[in-house]
Amino acid sequence: MEEKNYWLRRRFSRRTTIRGAAIAGVGAGAIALVGCGDDDDTGGGDNTKTALLPTAGATSVPSKTPKAGGSFTFQIPQPPPTLDPYTQTSYLNGYMNGLSYSKLFRFKNGTPDTVPADFTQEIDLAKAMPEQPDQLTYIVTLKPGIKFHNGRAMTSEDIRYAYDRYLNYEKSVHKSGLSFMDKMETPDAQTFKFTTKYPYADTVNYLGGNLGVYISPKEIAESADAATKMLGSGPFIHTEFQTGVSLSFKKNPDYYDKPYPYFDDVKVFVVPDQAKRVADFAAKSVNLTWIMLPDERDQTKKNRPDAKTDEQQGIGGYIYLRTDRPPFNDKRVRQAISMGLNRKAIREAITKGEGVPDQLYFVGYPFARQVKDLPQAKYWDYNPTEAKALLSAAGQTSISTTWDHADAAVYTQAYVDTATLAQGQLKDIGITIKDQSAPYATYISTTYQGQYEGMGHSPRAVAYWLDYITERFTMKPKRGRINLSYVNDPKLEDLMDKQRQQFKMEERIQTVKQIEELVAEEQYEIYFSTDTRSYFWDSDIIYRPTSWFPYTHVMKAWRDSA
Repeated sequence: MEEKNYWLRRRFSRRTTIRGAAIAGVGAGAIALVGCGDDDDTGGGDNTKTALLPTAGATSVPSKTPKAGGSFTFQIPQPPPTLDPYTQTSYLNGYMNGLSYSKLFRFKNGTPDTVPADFTQEIDLAKAMPEQPDQLTYIVTLKPGIKFHNGRAMTSEDIRYAYDRYLNYEKSVHKSGLSFMDKMETPDAQTFKFTTKYPYADTVNYLGGNLGVYISPKEIAESADAATKMLGSGPFIHTEFQTGVSLSFKKNPDYYDKPYPYFDDVKVFVVPDQAKRVADFAAKSVNLTWIMLPDERDQTKKNRPDAKTDEQQGIGGYIYLRTDRPPFNDKRVRQAISMGLNRKAIREAITKGEGVPDQLYFVGYPFARQVKDLPQAKYWDYNPTEAKALLSAAGQTSISTTWDHADAAVYTQAYVDTATLAQGQLKDIGITIKDQSAPYATYISTTYQGQYEGMGHSPRAVAYWLDYITERFTMKPKRGRINLSYVNDPKLEDLMDKQRQQFKMEERIQTVKQIEELVAEEQYEIYFSTDTRSYFWDSDIIYRPTSWFPYTHVMKAWRDSA
């Protein structure tokens, strides 16, 4: 039954969901997960609800006292394109930097009692959540005694420098995301004060949850070593980067947030071959492996029945296309492309039939309606006859275009196969596509920055904060970081401006629903199906992966047998 593949295999109660998603700090309430319409649990009956993310509720907090010591190893499929946080949006870059760099705030995740998709922010460099004398002003006090790994004390000027570089450095790829920032001041060495251009409900969540905003100091940021070395203030000191082989880290003895980290050292192996990643974990050569699709998941369960596992479903891929140019500036063409995709056939060929037609820009959160519940659900139906009729009405009986995507090294062969199958299906409705594959590092620095001509295909980015929709769809004042479809829609811009300044979640969700329906009608992004991602780690390691990838909070993990 298809629905069985859609809903997660494990359940959690609405009360657990809301509790796990409670937000700490002013301005962060916009991310709290909204309930699905049922009452809180009363102790009687089965009031559980299912959702795509998180996969399960909180587990019981381990009663054992964490033990310091030991080593931790895991794999990544490719080396980061660069270790410079200012110039990359690659998850390989962003989350690797999370081992050595710090932020003002951070996700709470990483322990068994926190659900994987919990958006809750906790303090990191900040001593407390910011003071807010008004809706535009934020005053952050730094924790005392923070040092960079070279021994230099961190001051508020380092925070100001980093944010200024994210905003103004010519090679920065985070300008649009931080565009809400206005004036920045450093009244003293421990105080960072800033104002926003408008009331912005996601301020804290952006500063703690984005791929960027790591505090990389001037001495490394402006040096020739920025691409290959990290000099941060985080839990682990970067010691070595063997290109194409591994990255090594050791415990930071001066880390300001005791008792973290617990491990003495961390090693990250670069393993491009997926079969080898499965084999290495089976041989216990590494402690954690991740992003296993169904075939690899089932093989790993067979190989390592002793391992702990966490399975999450969601974040499927999508097609982006140049909506600023013919023929894709006609919504009928975009609607035809969506209706020309046989998503069910793709799922059956690639993911053992698991997954369903995707939600919109959010995947799996309770406030996001499923496609089947949208007034525009018909555009997800496979209907080649109607697709051809739409193309004909748009004056496009045949189209020739390009399709850019990364190779299989990072996103897996399933990603490439999805493109191949989709291109074949679209040919049947009159769209001929020239496939253009590129190495991941090339793709992420060109195509994924908007440098392409026709169509493209990417895995979905994770929505770390509610205003993620602006990065997807804005052209004001410039194209958003991941507005790869070059969407330029005044009505959509007005709705995004509105939700950005709504601090009451109930009101904001009503605006989000309007955005959902507008985007569904326009088919600015054409979504595939959800996918299943599984994580495995050694049974004696006390840890829990997060929806933001498993090594975000390695500092909180520990080995019971250490």
